[in-house]
Amino acid sequence: MSDKKNNKNFNLNRFNTSFSRRSFKSGAYASVISAVVIALVLLVNLIINEFDLKIDISSEGIYTLTDNTKEYIKGLEDDVTLYYLIEAGKEAPMFLKIAQKFESFSDRIALEQVDPIQYPTFSSEYVDDEVSLNSFLVINNNTKRAKYVDYNDMLIKKFSEQTYQLEIVGVDIEGQLISAIQYVTNPKLPTVYYTVGHDEPEIGPIFKDIMSRMNIDIQPLETFFTTEMPEDCDVLIINAPTEDFSDSEIETIKQYMAAGGNVVIAVNYLAKDLENLNLLIDYYGVQIEDGIIHEGDPNHFIPLFPRFLVPKVLKHDITDTLYNGGRFVIAPVSSGLIIKSGIRSSLTVEPLLQTSDKAYSKVDISSGKITMGEDDIPGPFNIGLISSDTYEGVTSNMVIFSSAEIFEDNMLADYGNIYLLVDTIGSLVGEIETIAVRPRYLYPKPLNITQKPVIIWATLTIIAAPILILATGIFIVIRRRRR
Repeated sequence: MSDKKNNKNFNLNRFNTSFSRRSFKSGAYASVISAVVIALVLLVNLIINEFDLKIDISSEGIYTLTDNTKEYIKGLEDDVTLYYLIEAGKEAPMFLKIAQKFESFSDRIALEQVDPIQYPTFSSEYVDDEVSLNSFLVINNNTKRAKYVDYNDMLIKKFSEQTYQLEIVGVDIEGQLISAIQYVTNPKLPTVYYTVGHDEPEIGPIFKDIMSRMNIDIQPLETFFTTEMPEDCDVLIINAPTEDFSDSEIETIKQYMAAGGNVVIAVNYLAKDLENLNLLIDYYGVQIEDGIIHEGDPNHFIPLFPRFLVPKVLKHDITDTLYNGGRFVIAPVSSGLIIKSGIRSSLTVEPLLQTSDKAYSKVDISSGKITMGEDDIPGPFNIGLISSDTYEGVTSNMVIFSSAEIFEDNMLADYGNIYLLVDTIGSLVGEIETIAVRPRYLYPKPLNITQKPVIIWATLTIIAAPILILATGIFIVIRRRRR
C-alpha cells in the first residue's frame, strides 16, 4: 500500500517538475508568441478588408489609378454611374476591381451591375451601340449624356509570331473609363486641326488614338484653300512640313493666332529653308539654329545614337507630368531653337526642353565626323519652347519642338513623349480639362536607359568583373601555397 502511495507521489513530483523545466518554459513562450502573431495577422487582415488597404504589386500598377485620374474624378461636379454589363457571378476580377477604384476615390461616382441578358433594352435607352458582356456604360446622371466602353477596347492585343494569333498583352481599363467619364461630363469637346498639303508625314494611329482618349476631334486642314481658320479650331498642328507655306496661308494663320489661336509646330533641320514658315516662327521670337544637334553628355542620349537626344525637362505646366514623374523624352534629329534678343514686350518665351552644355550643332550634316569641328556651334540648345503673345487682353500661344519625329508613333508608344503630347495639347484647349492614361502591360516592357549606364555596366562587365575574378584566383593560390 505504501509502495503505491510512494509511486503516486513520485509521478506527481515528476509532473510538477516538468512544468518548471527550461524546455517547458521555452515551449510555453513560443506558444504565446505564436498566438499573439496569429491574432495580429487576423487583426491586420480585418483592417485591410475593412478599409481596402490592398497593395498593388503588379509591375505596371494595373490595379492602381494614376494621380491624374484621381485628381480629375475628385473634382467632378456631376454624378456619374458606371454600369458594368455582366451576368451575376461571371465578373472579370480585374475589370471589377479597377471600376471599384473609381467609386472609392470619388463621391460622385457610383458602380452598378446590370445583366444585359436579363435587361436587353437597358443600354439602348442611352446609346446606339451593340453591347457585349464585360463592357461598361458610363452615364452622367445630371445630363443623361452616355458613352459605351466595349470589352475589346479595354484589351491590348498583339500578333504573336509563335502562335500566329492575337494575344492579350495589356489592358486599358482605366484609360477607357476615364475617357468616357470626361466625355459625359464635358458638353463641348475640343477640336484640333493638322495641316496637309506641305508634304507633312501622316499623323499616326497612336497619335490619333491619344486624341480620341482625350475626347478631342482631330481633322486635317488644307490651309492652301482656306481663307480663314475654322471657328471650332482650338489648336492647329503643323507637323514637320518639308514644303513651304504660301504668303496667304501664313497670313491666315497669323490672323487666327491674333484672335487667341494656338499653334503646335514640330520641325526639323530642313525647316531652315522654309522661308515663310520661318517668318511665322520668327514673329514669335524664335529662330532655328543651323545643323543637327549631337549630344556630348552620355546621360542625355540613347545608347550609340548621340543624335537621339534625351533632353533636360524644364519645369512648366506643359512638362509637369514629365518633370514630376522622372520620365524622359526622346527627341531624334533635332536642331537648336534660339530665343531672339530684343523681342517685343508682348511676347513671353519659355524653354521646355534643353540639351546639356556638352551638346553641339553639326553644321555640315554630311560630315562623317562625330567630334565637334571648327564650324560647329556649341550648346546648350533649347529644343522645345512656348512663346505667348498677349496684346489687348488676347493671348495666343505657339509651342515649337525642333524634332520632326518627337510625336511619331514609335516615340509615343515607348517613351515619355506621350505625356508631352497630352500635356501640350491639354494646356492649349482652354478651360476643358483633358487627360489621357496610357495602357498597362501584363509583361515587363524593355528598360529605357541612356548611354551613361550602358558605359558603366559595360565597364563593370568587361573590366571590373574579370579583374575581380583574377584577383580572387590569385588570393586563393597564394593562400594554398602558404599552407
